[in-house]
Amino acid sequence: MAEEPVTTKFDAEITELLRCTRCNLRYAAGKSTSSLKLTYCSFLCELGDLGFSMAGLEHMERAVSEPASEEDETPAPVAVD
Repeated sequence: MAEEPVTTKFDAEITELLRCTRCNLRYAAGKSTSSLKLTYCSFLCELGDLGFSMAGLEHMERAVSEPASEEDETPAPVAVD
């Protein structure tokens, strides 16, 4: 009777490689520098695909706009002859 080879199971993180949405390369999710580790292989692919990074979005602050004064909006009087 022939013996079957022993199969060694490795950690899923090591054996399962994902494909990057932007560059289509295979990568290990644990090695990704992206905030979206299951989608992009690196921070640069995330930034290039979305136009911003999730980490940058989390730290973004809303810019406060100054209210326009009423003096600037009223037109100057015109002399009529």
